[in-house]
Amino acid sequence: MSRSGRKELIESLGLAVRRSIAGAILFNQKVADEVGINLRDLQVIHLLQLHGPSQPRDLARWAFITTGGMTVVLDRLEKAGYVKRQPNPADRRSCIVHLIPESLRKFGDAYQSKAGLLARVISQYSDRDLRMLVGFYEQLNEAG
Repeated sequence: MSRSGRKELIESLGLAVRRSIAGAILFNQKVADEVGINLRDLQVIHLLQLHGPSQPRDLARWAFITTGGMTVVLDRLEKAGYVKRQPNPADRRSCIVHLIPESLRKFGDAYQSKAGLLARVISQYSDRDLRMLVGFYEQLNEAG
């Protein structure tokens, strides 16, 4: 492939990733609006789904906010019935935040339709291609 062809391919991939990210953000904003929470709160719910029960300081780091800001987010999520805080058995000064699974039913239909679409697209790729895509996204996520 020529140097200009590779450059064009890299730019096309960069634009495709940006479109995907923008679409995901806007879709999540729509879901958040529908259930009456803000986008950051919804993203914290996603972080808890991805990482499992977590300490507030870790959630703050992953969400790019201060620990004080995370306390405010968790107060809202707890009041709305999405999370519960329990004492941290390893550190009595902190807590562990748990999702309340029943509260996630509100999101079921919206995310099930996206999951179905994603499954249809993914099923078109070979195992080799899927391994490459997993590697790409893992490196992208690790790069931060």
